[in-house]
Parts: sequence; C-alpha cells; structure tokens
Amino acid sequence: MSSITPLLDTLVHQVAKQRSTVELLPRHTLPVAPIQAAASTTEFSQAGQQVARLISLIQSFQQQIPQQHLNHGAGGLIKPDTPLFQTSQKLDVLTLMSRLQTLVKDSGVFYEALLARWAADKIPFLQVRQQPQNLGQFQANAPQIQKILSQQLEVLNSGMLRMDTELWPQAHLQWLVQPDVNPLVQRWRDQQRKQQGEPPEPPAWTSELKLSLPNVGEIRAQMRFEQKRLTMQLQCAELLVPSLQQATSRLIARLRVGAGVEIDEIPVKRLPQ
Repeated sequence: MSSITPLLDTLVHQVAKQRSTVELLPRHTLPVAPIQAAASTTEFSQAGQQVARLISLIQSFQQQIPQQHLNHGAGGLIKPDTPLFQTSQKLDVLTLMSRLQTLVKDSGVFYEALLARWAADKIPFLQVRQQPQNLGQFQANAPQIQKILSQQLEVLNSGMLRMDTELWPQAHLQWLVQPDVNPLVQRWRDQQRKQQGEPPEPPAWTSELKLSLPNVGEIRAQMRFEQKRLTMQLQCAELLVPSLQQATSRLIARLRVGAGVEIDEIPVKRLPQ
C-alpha cells in the first residue's frame, strides 16, 4: 500500500464517523459533519484529490438520505410485535436460532440482496415474495413500507443492524451487530487495495447482546468476529457468575465443533451496579 494510506485513513475517519461510543444497547451513530467546499483556485496533490473524491462520494450518498435519518438513525431496527415463543412452547436452541434467522431474513431490510441472489439463481422466487414489500396486506399500508425503506437506508448508512424482541413473555432480547469499519470507508479501502494489486480486507464484526430473563436477571455478551476468530465476554449478576463460568466450557466446545470458529476462554464478569 502507498505510504499515504495511513494519513488518508485518518482523514476518512474524521469525515465518516463509523462507530459510536455509547455503552452497549442502544447505540446511536453520529451524524457526519458537513465539509465546506474548497476554493476553486486550490491545487490538490494526488493524495488530496483522493481525499476530495472520497468526501464527495460520502456527501453524495448522504444527500440521498433524509436528514432525520442522519440525525436520529441508529441502524436498521427489527422489532416484531409478538413474542417468538409462547409460554407453553418448548424452547430449544436450534428452534430459537431458526426463528431469529427467519426474523432477520423476512424483515425486508435485505430485500435488494435477496433480489440479487434470486437473479443469480441462488434462491427460489418464493423467498423474494415472502418479503413485506411484496405482501398484499402492505399494499395499502404506506407507513409500514416507509418504515422498511428507512431501515434499509439506515443499514446502508451505518452497516448497523439492531433487533429488539420478546423471546417469550417477560424474556426480552436486544441485539446489535455492526461492522468495525463503515461500509463506505470499507468500499473505498478495498478499491485502494485493488489498485495496489492486494486482496480486500477481511471484514470484522462487533456484536452486543442484552438478554433479560425472569428470575435470572440481565445477561450481556460482547463479541468480535474476524476471519473465523471469535472473542467474547459475558456479564451477569454476581450470583449467576459461577454457574455461567461453568457453562462457558460447553459453549466453547459447541462453537468450535458446531460452528468451526476459533475461540479461547470466555471471561465472565459481574455486571456493574
């Protein structure tokens, strides 16, 4: 890579604030400050021209997003109206995973991605028709369609996806997933690496989970995933720490064998009062 890349990356981070500093959930992205146009008589070096093109790209993209999304957007939010399970239903991990996957897949947030996969003959058209945008009941429900569209724009702007749902009555799940690097910045970096004949940067993801359970209390998990390597930290009430520490060995074994990820120990800490 060119020696100017670290400098450009520093400037990029000032232009596009891709991460926030709010502790755990909820997390809000910061609006990008407008950049004043330079005088027409200014002469740019090659590096300066690259920065100017990048700033222009980000500003052009932001102009397509309503201002309220830039000011208040916090990533696409998936929030179903009903619990995933009823109290009388048996809860098992595989069923929970399947329902969470279906909840995200059928939310309509990734509609264009599904269209692209269907066009490439990777999925049947039935999966596309099941999206909210194509259901007849939404044809006269303009506010619902507008909500889905705003969620899509927020995901494009931040790369952040949030889920807020009841697993069953009184069991509440909040889940946040976001890339380490803003999607626009990542795209620019990959273009620079391609010009240098280098492969794209492997994506890295950060995830935070908050689970509130009756008679148990709150459990929080912080995770980071990069190139099949997972790091995780758990937090819970002090009385729950010993039993959760014992359970982490089984969790690590399942992740290694079942999901094929690399993971070491999982520290369990007491939730701050």
